Amino acid sequence: MLRAEIDMIFHFFGTSDKGRYRRHNEDRFVCNPKEKLFLVADGIGGQASGEIASEMAIDCVEEFVVRSRQEDITWPIPYREELSIELNRLLAGATLANHKIRALANQHPSMRGMGTTLVGGIIEKDHLAIINVGDSRLYRIRAGQMEQITQDHTLVGLQESMGLLTKEEASNHPQRHILTSALGIEAIDNINVDLFPRKILKKDIYLICSDGLHDMLGDIEILETIESNRGKSLENIGRSLIDQANLAGGRDNITVVLLSFK
Repeated sequence: MLRAEIDMIFHFFGTSDKGRYRRHNEDRFVCNPKEKLFLVADGIGGQASGEIASEMAIDCVEEFVVRSRQEDITWPIPYREELSIELNRLLAGATLANHKIRALANQHPSMRGMGTTLVGGIIEKDHLAIINVGDSRLYRIRAGQMEQITQDHTLVGLQESMGLLTKEEASNHPQRHILTSALGIEAIDNINVDLFPRKILKKDIYLICSDGLHDMLGDIEILETIESNRGKSLENIGRSLIDQANLAGGRDNITVVLLSFK
């Protein structure tokens, strides 16, 4: 529990579960309240490559955020004036991660094709500075309504955004996991990174999660689980979401990070 710059108290909780069928957990997350940084990464790739990629992404972004605030360091990208300082930090960290993951994969043939999603943000005064690459998601729950803030970087997500598929059709499409963008994927030279702010209001809840949650639970089920636990701790809400996803099948790793503002 910390007091933000706008005199708004925020709480947070993060947890991860390997699910019912996966032998390893390739998800990684960070909750760094001092830096107000909260991220989820879902690794892809054979053997242990996925978990290496997701860990590298989380570590690279967190390290860059910390170091760029503490000392004068070289940035890997030109500063973009249209973005806030925190969005620039997130983009710089993701760029470093992309380069490092690709370099490691090029050195080790068994790791070729490894990559990771990345989603989350930094609390920046009265906004959340958000980054998204891949199909992990960030949702906002406000006044009893839940909205998916990020857009899935998948072939199906693209079709949905173009109006070619409904949300229900997209959620059940057999090709919904084919990514169009991810950190480290060798075939993608220019990764598509979404960067944008969202204004924070008191009583907002933000949910950052891997697809192991939203694949098992629809938006209505996620919202019902959160609302039915209102008044309880974020830990109770987070563990309830994990339990519900496992009860629904638990076919993938499940990671949940929650932020609430009061």
